[in-house]
Amino acid sequence: MSQLSITESLYLKTLYYFNQIKFFWLRQKLKSRVSFGENCQIWEKNFQYRGKGKIYFGKESALEKTFFPTIFDLASNAEVIFGERVYLRGKYAPNVLTGFENAKIIIGDGSGLNGCVITARNLVRLGKRVLVSWRVSIMDSDLHDPSNTRKAEIKTVEIGDYVLIGAGAIILPGVKIGSHSIIGAGAVVSKDIPEHSIAVGAPAKKIREIDNRDLAG
Repeated sequence: MSQLSITESLYLKTLYYFNQIKFFWLRQKLKSRVSFGENCQIWEKNFQYRGKGKIYFGKESALEKTFFPTIFDLASNAEVIFGERVYLRGKYAPNVLTGFENAKIIIGDGSGLNGCVITARNLVRLGKRVLVSWRVSIMDSDLHDPSNTRKAEIKTVEIGDYVLIGAGAIILPGVKIGSHSIIGAGAVVSKDIPEHSIAVGAPAKKIREIDNRDLAG
């Protein structure tokens, strides 16, 4: 591999330190609403915050420098809680995390989001080492009743550990996805998926079992 030139090296160092300064002022501005754990690496330009809710980053979490931002749209008393070493990336689409009043979005240790949409009215919980691809939608409510005769029903979404969710998948309200499972690209998950399953299609159905995925990702 070719080494970086002196000019390239200086440019990258300048970029890094300039971002650290901007990140410092971001922390000062939002310190009552956003908590950054030890050794977090946040690309300030890609961090977009709206609303009044709170965000907690576990230590060594990162928000990468990519084309698309990560957007937090949080109502009063909404919370987004990241575990340790969570990775946020927006290579093909923005991450958008929306929390209505008093809602929680919980992302477990070592998980990665790459351009997905998560919407919570009550609770959306992802376990550890969950990998979510681009254009994925996860929601705990349909947001409105199609018949316009009652309030939209809210159902918690629970996703286990070591789950991979393929591009364009939709996870609907009330779904539980068991640990060590894979959800295929474009799947529409409207019912629970058991542990150690590969599920594909619309509606998503289990097509076979798989072993533990604790070394994956």
